[in-house]
Amino acid sequence: MITFSNVFDAIKAALTGREAGTKVQVVAHENFELMLLNYVEQLYAQPVTRESHASATAGSPCDLVWNQAFDDTNYTYVVNGFDTKGNPVEIYIISKTATKIVVKTLVNANMTALAFVHTP
Repeated sequence: MITFSNVFDAIKAALTGREAGTKVQVVAHENFELMLLNYVEQLYAQPVTRESHASATAGSPCDLVWNQAFDDTNYTYVVNGFDTKGNPVEIYIISKTATKIVVKTLVNANMTALAFVHTP
C-alpha cells in the first residue's frame, strides 16, 4: 500500500537528488508520477466509510468489527445502540484497533457503528 509519505519522499528525492541548476531525471520524474497516480487510484478504490453491526450482551465486551480494516487507528467513529424497545443505550468504549472497536453496554442492545478514515 502506497502512503502519502511514500509519494512525498519520492518527489522530494527527485527534486533534491540532483545538482543545482540541472533538470529532474526522466526516470525519477516518471517514478514519482506513477506513484502519485497509483496513490490517488488507491484512495478512490477504498470505501471512505466503514460500518459494523453487532448484538451486545449486557455487561460483556462487544466487538464491532469493520467491514474493511483501516491501515491504522487514525479514524473517527460514531456508535449507536438500542435496546429491544428501541430506547437508546449508554455505550462504554473499551478499545480501538485498525480492525474493530470494542464496546460494552449495561443492557442487551443492537449496536451500529460508522467510521471515517482521516486522509492527509
